[in-house]
Amino acid sequence: MLTFFRKIVSPTNPLRLAWHFLWDFAATIFYRFPSREITVIGVTGTNGKTTTANLIAKILEANGERVALATTINFQIAEKKWDNLTKMTSLGRGGAQKFLRQAVDAGCNYAVLEISSHALIQHRVWGVNFNAAILTNITHDHLDFHGSLEDYIAAKELLFWQLAKNRESGEKIAILPAEDANVEHFLRIPEIGIITFGFKKGDLKAENLRIREHSQKFEVIGMEEKFEIETKLLGNFNVANILAAVALALALKIRPSVIRKVFRKLKPLPGRLEPIEAKQPFRVIVDFAHTPDALEKLLRTFRAVTEGRVWLVFGATGERDRAKRPIMGAIASRLADEIVLTSDDPFDENAEKIIFEVREGIPRKEGEGFLSEVDRKKAIRFALENAQKNDTVLITGKGCEQFQVVGNRKIPWDDRQIARKILEKRFTKLPHKKR
Repeated sequence: MLTFFRKIVSPTNPLRLAWHFLWDFAATIFYRFPSREITVIGVTGTNGKTTTANLIAKILEANGERVALATTINFQIAEKKWDNLTKMTSLGRGGAQKFLRQAVDAGCNYAVLEISSHALIQHRVWGVNFNAAILTNITHDHLDFHGSLEDYIAAKELLFWQLAKNRESGEKIAILPAEDANVEHFLRIPEIGIITFGFKKGDLKAENLRIREHSQKFEVIGMEEKFEIETKLLGNFNVANILAAVALALALKIRPSVIRKVFRKLKPLPGRLEPIEAKQPFRVIVDFAHTPDALEKLLRTFRAVTEGRVWLVFGATGERDRAKRPIMGAIASRLADEIVLTSDDPFDENAEKIIFEVREGIPRKEGEGFLSEVDRKKAIRFALENAQKNDTVLITGKGCEQFQVVGNRKIPWDDRQIARKILEKRFTKLPHKKR
């Protein structure tokens, strides 16, 4: 009955929104307003939320704080850490309030929450007293849910209006991307302290960027500080994520020496630019990139550091923003040498139909650096068995997700494990049997 109700009633129907509100209203009271007892940091935006939230948590931990963290890929309450297997960025049905109460009871003094636009519209963080909020960026995504870019931006704004509403409980900090085309919407929100970051303008800037094959360095300048960061997180988009996290850290009076040490030791997050190593003579990267902007930035990053060909294995999620499908196809055709178009999570959509809609943005013919293969495992295998020395193979869309959703079935899945097994089979030399 509940599944039937969800299918026939729009997610933004006032009845469904009221249902979400009642859940979180009751949870806020039941869990005794836990956000009043802990410093809560919210991270929203189209891309980079998970990385930025994890970076903030790492910096806070390095500074001696007890931290709780809730993101698309992982949860943490102090020393306890576990994977997020819900396929939800933000917990529903009072989940945020329950999580914050558990964090308080565990002695955490900071909670970092990744916040989706869906969660903001559906009141999933209603009643949370945020002390700081970060916007990573705004690009094309979830327009199937919100209807227009303007409504999508307005949904993201809700986090910052909520931040301003509770200003009587202490100083409020908003960290904003100075060079984002839509930042003006957020700069107008009153009664919050605003810190901006960017490459050419902002209160905190990244300068003198030097990219290497497996790392990059840049100088952080602003907020009365100047220091160098070295990191294995590649790409300008990760520099922006780092700047957002560093801006908050400096606002919290965390020393640059602590910040620098975190990034020197930090490894890529699971499923976020995660390298797969199996003695192969080419680079293999698994990444979550599932929006036009994220896909383009990913391809441009590895286009710049790849001597050979850039392979892209990707698809599009079912029952999600259909408008972005041909856009992503066009980006792939423009920036990848070899495209393997496959399924992602089709849900109740026909996987071949989804591929056809992405295919409309790809002017290439089959066999001309392009292959469509609905079976995702076969698609990954094709790329990994045909890639050669100095190539880069990018496997995108699912990151570290642990299952593939086809209809109402959740099929155990992990792009990383599949890739690793294929590579090991291709490049592990088996010993010859003695005659």
